[in-house]
Amino acid sequence: MFRLALILFPALGVSFSIAEPIKLSASLFKSPEFKERFVGSYGFLPQVEPKVDREEAQVIAELSELLSSSRFREAEVRLLDFIKERKNPIDPEKESKDVSAALIFTLGNLYFQNDQVADAEKAYLIAIKRHPAFRRAHKNLALLYATKDKIEQAKPHLMKAIDLGESDHRTFGLLGYALLKEEKFLAAEAAYRQAYLLKPDEKDWKLGLAQTLLAKEDWPQAAAMLQTLIDESPENALLWQQQANCFIQNGEVPRAAENYEVLRLKGLADETALNQLGDIYANQDQPLLALGAYLSAMKKSETINVARTLKAAKYLLQLEAPREAETLIDELDDRGGDSMTDEQQVETLLVKSDIAKTYEALGVASDFLAKALLLRPANGGARVKLGELFAERAALADKPEVAADLKQQARVNFTLAVDHTDAKMAFQANLRFAQLLVKDGQYLKALPRLEQAVRLKTGSKQSIEQYLRRVQRAAEREKAKNERIELDRAEKREAAEKAVQEAERGQ
Repeated sequence: MFRLALILFPALGVSFSIAEPIKLSASLFKSPEFKERFVGSYGFLPQVEPKVDREEAQVIAELSELLSSSRFREAEVRLLDFIKERKNPIDPEKESKDVSAALIFTLGNLYFQNDQVADAEKAYLIAIKRHPAFRRAHKNLALLYATKDKIEQAKPHLMKAIDLGESDHRTFGLLGYALLKEEKFLAAEAAYRQAYLLKPDEKDWKLGLAQTLLAKEDWPQAAAMLQTLIDESPENALLWQQQANCFIQNGEVPRAAENYEVLRLKGLADETALNQLGDIYANQDQPLLALGAYLSAMKKSETINVARTLKAAKYLLQLEAPREAETLIDELDDRGGDSMTDEQQVETLLVKSDIAKTYEALGVASDFLAKALLLRPANGGARVKLGELFAERAALADKPEVAADLKQQARVNFTLAVDHTDAKMAFQANLRFAQLLVKDGQYLKALPRLEQAVRLKTGSKQSIEQYLRRVQRAAEREKAKNERIELDRAEKREAAEKAVQEAERGQ
């Protein structure tokens, strides 16, 4: 069970889970397997695709010889010549004919092969228009769009190709990528799983499936998929960190720590990873280990991250580990003290005050806050904390006059903060001021401050409203007592005046 709910856990800055799918690797469209498959698509499947006549079949036979030796430019010229002759025959006795969708598709392949993308797209679209159920035209057009990262345009053609019977890993993988970009995670997972089933060695599909599982918050399966990737790329720090995040989300925090320690031993842990490791150890009530990780994180950074270091020091204070927090702050002073902004110095002084308070050095803690207020007089947090310290010191004072002076200083600080623009600070100031007055039995003066605190309180108000009711009853008793005292005084004044009058008449 972890004590510090506020530390569990900041999202990793390195996460690739949802915001933007990982770009498809360029090698996906350059592998020998892809080229072999693509060149193979110059052939035809007469049972499911457009038919060709005898003349077209002869041209295809000629083209196959050129294609088998990768003479794509020659093949393009030969096909264009055939299309031209077909439409405008030299022999006047020959009838003009259009070419089939199959040859238009072949021309699109040649354009694509020769990096004439616009011409290839046009050819594929014409082939599809002439033969809407042309499976490989849909598939190759989708591949063309995918190579140009136009995955939204590729998606309908991928789906149509699958609907027409296409079942290769690349079609399913690209569809998974398109669905992931649309945040249709369940469908994306199904597509990626099919691609992974058909080609388990393809890294793009493993990454895509891992990313989809992360997006679905399926932490156990995402961690398992990431382990497959880690086994293949053990020096990839991002994979280790993402898997650690899965462990954290799944409540397996010690396993996450192991991942970060592996990175640390490999020399791959960056500042973010080491700070995360420190947070994990802080949650496990291991302040010394947390301090070691935090200090290592500081050493990794050329520019000290003041805000992160102060946050870490606060975690250590919550663990009741002031010495470790002090060590961290001392390191912060040594490395970044001269370069800190006024605001950062104020925040550092506030933490130093909290550390001093844990040592019961209330005077030292007050001095730190006073220095902070010299830099930022309007800092409500420092003002309220200083008021609280003066109130505590007053309660411990041996001499009445010293206690009275300290209480006055507490009132001054609370008064300066009760109307702070930050509602949370104003709430704290009004509440602490009211509590100080209540301790002195000044219920009537405390009541308006407490009523203001109730108005400013956000969230549940049950406990403070109960406290308000008790103070209201005490204030009523105080008022009644004051009225009795005033009535008694009035009666005594009246009796005295009457005695004077009678004495005067007797004279």
